[in-house]
Amino acid sequence: VGSVSNSIIPKWLEVLLSEKFFNSCLVHEFEKKNEENAFCLDCCLTLCIHCLPSHQSHKLLQIRRYVYQNVLRLKDVDILLDCSFVQSYTTNNAKVVFLNQRPIKRQFIKGSANYTCNQCHKSLQCPNIFCSISCKV
Repeated sequence: VGSVSNSIIPKWLEVLLSEKFFNSCLVHEFEKKNEENAFCLDCCLTLCIHCLPSHQSHKLLQIRRYVYQNVLRLKDVDILLDCSFVQSYTTNNAKVVFLNQRPIKRQFIKGSANYTCNQCHKSLQCPNIFCSISCKV
């Protein structure tokens, strides 16, 4: 897919960025461990662990949590999207990127930080210019 910043956003990405994850799966509501933490790129659906067998031949992304926000492992999403200049973080020995803009907890004064997100002005580490995938696209 490559860079999406100057092109049309793929349907699967549009759906992925708008989905709510870690809710109970309605199809498997009486099963244990039924929270939806996977996304099928082919079907544009959120999935729980019990849904996965029927999607095993599809392209899947595992959604993870980091500081109470949805993230993707950089190595998983980098093959689908150009994540250059998106701030990454390390958790459990893996680099991750946020799916959506993180809430800004304190009042931000524009120009007070050296590097900020081009979209939401969240403080970033050099040389990044986006805090999340959604801010990049």
